[in-house]
Amino acid sequence: MAAMDFADADDAVLVARDRELDTPRLDGAFRRLTGVHAGGHDFGPRHNPPRPRTGRDLSPDEEDVLIDAAFGMRERYEKAKAAVARGELDAIERRSWQRGLSAALILEDADDWLDVGTGRVLTQLALGDLFAFVCDDELLFPAWQFTDDPDQSTLNYLSWLVEAFDDDMHPTSILGFMTRPHPYTRIHGKPATPVEWLTAGRHVQPLLELLETRRLR
Repeated sequence: MAAMDFADADDAVLVARDRELDTPRLDGAFRRLTGVHAGGHDFGPRHNPPRPRTGRDLSPDEEDVLIDAAFGMRERYEKAKAAVARGELDAIERRSWQRGLSAALILEDADDWLDVGTGRVLTQLALGDLFAFVCDDELLFPAWQFTDDPDQSTLNYLSWLVEAFDDDMHPTSILGFMTRPHPYTRIHGKPATPVEWLTAGRHVQPLLELLETRRLR
């Protein structure tokens, strides 16, 4: 069983639709679907405006304490401070957020991939056998859960993972978790991603333990 090529998903979703920025029309509509992440919380930008900058600038004495405690030298601190001023961190956050969206399928594309009908897709989602999140009132299905094996079109143990993903995990963080090699999931001595691990027929338990460790941090 081979995992779905993520290149197939890069252009599958365009969430910037020509919609009026009205109030969420589907607020709470997905809460009864077990496979919908975070109780149907809408991760779309129009329902999550940028957080305004709060607080005050540090005093020189406070900067000295911070440099000693966290940076160790003023040059590194000044570079980090300049990066924040240039908006580089905001840009990184936006790119990371967009990556989480681009590697996902809308309902119709998930149906095309599974070839079972949208009703069946939603039934599987209601049972937790598929995973989705909400973005601007629309269901998006992360591409990492799909495979190109016609006999097993989704990863095993999805319902277990659905319960283990903490509600405060952003879809981009979940994408990173599922596609990043972990030292505790080794195949032939080499760290494997959770997608590779499950595709190889391994049990989900080590992944659940990793997610529990993350929850307790």
